[in-house]
Amino acid sequence: MKKIYILLISFGLVVSCTLDQEPTTFLTDSNFYSTPEETNSAVLHAYQTMTFLDYLRPYMNIPTTASEETFPKEGEGLNIDQFDQFNVDDRNQNLEQFFRLSYIGLNRANTVIEKTRGAEFNISFKNKFLGEALFLKSWHHFMLVRLFGEIPIQEKAIDQLSEVFGAKNASIEEIYTVIIRDLKEAISLLQIERNGGRADKVAAEALLTKAYLTMASSKNYSSPGYEWVSDANTYYDLATATASSVINNQGEYTFDSDLLHIFDVSTSEAFNGPEHIFFIPQDRNGLAEGEFSKLSKFFIPANAPATSYTKEGDKLHGGFGVYVSELSFINSYDLNDKRKNDLIVSELFDEAGAQIWVPTGGESQPFTRKYLDPNFIGDNTSTHPYLLRYSDVLLMYAEAEGPTGNGYNAINKIRTRAGLLNLAPGLSIADFREKVIEERSFELAFEGHRLYDLRRTNKIEAVLNGVYGKSLSTGFYFFPIPAIEGELNN
Repeated sequence: MKKIYILLISFGLVVSCTLDQEPTTFLTDSNFYSTPEETNSAVLHAYQTMTFLDYLRPYMNIPTTASEETFPKEGEGLNIDQFDQFNVDDRNQNLEQFFRLSYIGLNRANTVIEKTRGAEFNISFKNKFLGEALFLKSWHHFMLVRLFGEIPIQEKAIDQLSEVFGAKNASIEEIYTVIIRDLKEAISLLQIERNGGRADKVAAEALLTKAYLTMASSKNYSSPGYEWVSDANTYYDLATATASSVINNQGEYTFDSDLLHIFDVSTSEAFNGPEHIFFIPQDRNGLAEGEFSKLSKFFIPANAPATSYTKEGDKLHGGFGVYVSELSFINSYDLNDKRKNDLIVSELFDEAGAQIWVPTGGESQPFTRKYLDPNFIGDNTSTHPYLLRYSDVLLMYAEAEGPTGNGYNAINKIRTRAGLLNLAPGLSIADFREKVIEERSFELAFEGHRLYDLRRTNKIEAVLNGVYGKSLSTGFYFFPIPAIEGELNN
């Protein structure tokens, strides 16, 4: 029997200090959506959900510590330690926060969808706003289904308490049907339009690629929960087609040959660089955390000097050291890999160039420089999670396409930038895909992708327990829906 939940907390319909993020009453005003300017404000309101700390921190906390990349600092709050060993219960605060904010985001997106469909203003604006809302709806459903498996589908805006009682879980198949339908419509409505953190046609194609590839690989590797997928090859082919559109049918987003430039936020040009298809825009000049970011401090070890410099001369602030790099993972990189040599910090210097910090073991380990902002203001930085970037799409294309000339070209582009030799030719399709998945672990390290790659390829036990020796407990493939949502029957 499907479980039934009260989703009052998730939809933000209960007034409390934790949910009263900002007034939302204007969204229920039937007259509000009469102009493009008003509707644009509502779209921005929908995006804003992803800048709340209750969304941002769990978004990074969960996959960053539930993989072989890092382990959490001892004593860190919000039950983050549960993810390291997969000993996750239904009172986990990270899951509670992320579940709740995702449904608030869904409700805001659905409000825009419903109000915009009947709008009478300029069709180009209408298509843009509707497409963006459909993308956000798909994003939240996709994140939720990958984390929790069966969850309630949210297809309409909620503004009455009576509408949320007894919300039933949908099957994973039903959820993907909605995601694919909504993304196809979004792609048909949106144009290619780079706009710093807002979704466009390319973002929708990239997310659809990820959905198709998740279905295909989950079926191919017999990952739990995806037995319903009809045929892996069908969805590999669909993933190839959508990824190919991103790679070949536009020139706004492109491959960045400079590794350091990809993660440079020091200038507005670099902040919105060629690889950045979709991200949460945060600026060091923001007025509140969420508008600015402290993400860099989560990676910088707590014993690093309060003021120090990388070998490239970039200035650093002190860190919290929440995510402690697993040294065994760092050491698994090829010795010549620039993603280790250029993107992992293993020593810090003073202003005169004298070495003042090296890792000392324990919670003092090398750390990624993907989230450094040399122009920080106090604790405020412009660093941000990289949700969809071009190199991710290249690797998804390679995995879906397999060991053809085009598939090899895609992965070798990534490897050449990293200073590595081309992948050995003549691999079987199974061996080639294994190499691509391995390449993803190095290329997308610390960006929040690895947990989902391990799940969709049925490798949680083999990698985390078999290779890295973690004592796994429960919830390998789906986490429990938070108990606070009010389970009514079993």
